[in-house]
Amino acid sequence: MRVLVAGAGGFFGRALVRQFALAGDEVVAADIMSPDEFIPRSDAPSENLSYIQLDVSDENQWSTDHTGDIDGIVQAAALTPTVDQTKENPRKLVDVNLIGTLHSLNYAADNDIEKFLFISSGGVYDQFTDTTLRESDADGGFSLYGSAKLAAEIMTWRYAQMYGIDAGAVRPTSMYGPAEEFRGTRPFITEIKLLVDAATSNTPVRIEGHEARCDWIYVDDVAAATHAFFKAGMGSRAFNLSSGNPRPFGEVVDEVAKVFDLNVDDSADTVIDGSPNRPTVISPAAYQDAFGWTPPPLSDGLQRYAEALNT
Repeated sequence: MRVLVAGAGGFFGRALVRQFALAGDEVVAADIMSPDEFIPRSDAPSENLSYIQLDVSDENQWSTDHTGDIDGIVQAAALTPTVDQTKENPRKLVDVNLIGTLHSLNYAADNDIEKFLFISSGGVYDQFTDTTLRESDADGGFSLYGSAKLAAEIMTWRYAQMYGIDAGAVRPTSMYGPAEEFRGTRPFITEIKLLVDAATSNTPVRIEGHEARCDWIYVDDVAAATHAFFKAGMGSRAFNLSSGNPRPFGEVVDEVAKVFDLNVDDSADTVIDGSPNRPTVISPAAYQDAFGWTPPPLSDGLQRYAEALNT
């Protein structure tokens, strides 16, 4: 199957490219970055991978003259700006996250694409309430980012119904793992990445926000679950991909320290803060019931993260 992965140069995009290529799919990696900037994961089979430069917000670039023939689309392209960046230019977020998805859906409809998977986000939920949420509880969360993601999901269901496309969406929570980096489309790195960087550079760190909780899941586990869903009959379903277990940051630091040589020093100049507190349990039960999947624990993911960094 020839699958176009839009947003292939991002953190999760590169994990998706790797997973689909390892599974034997012919992957067309597409991203706004120039070809010489695109660096796939080191173990992604090059024989199953090609790259095209594609701005999803430019409708004219969605053409088979540019992409070649495609059997399926994974729409992972997105902007994840800060709150201040969103206020300064909300249209830019909407142009990519919502209108870019509209262009990809029009392309799918015009070219009889068999499958369309939208990469949504746990951001479609308000994660600051101590409660358990399931897929039907999505309300757009607390940000324009989450609202645009949910609106794109709704568009996806309508196109699937009108044009007979096997469509789906996944909603990952906070991912960590190899190939995460600061980028203009995602101008931040996660607290786990900060901890690992401090450990590998022998930088002592002071920890704040010990009790702040967050639902962490290893990026390659999300990619594998996403691929399994794509290959199944998606049937216009959306699934949470999460650990279902928001962990206090102090526990996360302890787990990182077991795998990496992390120096925690209460007098250190470098501070890593686990805040804000996101206690909401975003339940993965629906995906678990449908696919018999159990999210591996944080300790397992961190061990594989360390192994990936050493290859």
